[in-house]
Order: sequence, then structure tokens, then C-alpha cells
Amino acid sequence: MIGFRKTLLRYSAYLYPYEAKQDGRINLYCDDDQKLYLLFRSDALPPNTYDATTKIGVAYQSFSKYQHFLDLVRNEKPIMVTFSPEVTPPAFVVYCAGEPPGEGEI
Repeated sequence: MIGFRKTLLRYSAYLYPYEAKQDGRINLYCDDDQKLYLLFRSDALPPNTYDATTKIGVAYQSFSKYQHFLDLVRNEKPIMVTFSPEVTPPAFVVYCAGEPPGEGEI
């Protein structure tokens, strides 16, 4: 499967405070039923995965990046997600594109 880009339609965000660990999750729900689950961990990061049958990608990031991703999906529009399941491990990019400079900023 070759890489493809989808538009973010909605998201859900979670924080999981576990015994001296900090974990979080942001689920990105895109068009064409594609999903990217961003899992933020304070320990070792496993490799990313993508399941073409369920159209679900799972990407791991350091917990220190949780707030940056949350800020992006909360405050920018439109948000795009590029899925690259053909690389090993699969890669994903979450970004804002096409927003006018300074839109909504005070």
C-alpha cells in the first residue's frame, strides 16, 4: 500500500496517570474511516503499526510531546494526517495546512 493523506474530522484525548508513569492518548478520526491512535508514553516506545483491514494506525511518541499534538488538533484547522504504511515501521505525519496566517489569534 502506498502512502495517502486524510483530513481529520474529530478527535478524542485521554490522560492516564499510572504509578509514577505518565501516559496519554489522542485518537484521530479521519475521512474514509481511517484512524490514527497516538499513544504517548514515558517509557520505551514500541514501533508504529498499521492494520489495513481495520484502517487503524498506531503511532508512539514521548509523553513530552502530548501537549504539542493536543494543541495542534484543538487550535488549528484543517488538520491533515499522512499515512505511510509502506515503510517499516509505518510512519504518520499530523499537520496543519491551508490556514491563513494569524487566523483567530489575538
